[in-house]
Amino acid sequence: MAAASNLWAGRLRYTPLINIIIFIFAIAVFGAAASYANAAIKTPMDEQALIYMRPRPSNGKIIVYALFMPFFTILQSLADLALHFYMTLHPLYALVVAAIYALGWLVQWSIWMNCEVSEIGFDNAGTGGTCFQVNLKHAPGSTVPEKSSMAVVNARVGLGAVVLALYLAYVVLAALAIARKRRGGKV
Repeated sequence: MAAASNLWAGRLRYTPLINIIIFIFAIAVFGAAASYANAAIKTPMDEQALIYMRPRPSNGKIIVYALFMPFFTILQSLADLALHFYMTLHPLYALVVAAIYALGWLVQWSIWMNCEVSEIGFDNAGTGGTCFQVNLKHAPGSTVPEKSSMAVVNARVGLGAVVLALYLAYVVLAALAIARKRRGGKV
């Protein structure tokens, strides 16, 4: 295989830096998400809010809701860093994977925003939405489970938005590398 400098020449050689930053932010999101999941698991059902007649979500559902994208982002960024290290990361692979993860983060971030930050989504959650939090005890006027805090929610949602933006930047860099290769230059 060609050397990494030939695969990702010029400004594109900073692509591994994007992966390192994604990895660091994914670990931070994972930490905040683990804290949130732990609090949601420990928060009891609100007997007065059982108007939606939903059962308590299983611990597994709460863990998947909170940790799915951060966990797989950590694995994916490590895989991409390994491919960079071994000089085999192809721009087309990077483009496809980054686009899939950007879409995944957009969906995850939208759900987090709807269920935890937006009171509109929280109020309408009983109409078949995805928000399990409506039946958990929460502080009056808050959309956050009782044993969690808005700071944890804001950290997770904010860091998730940063990861989404980093994946969009990664998509752009991979697309530039593919365009450069098609023009006949080094990628």
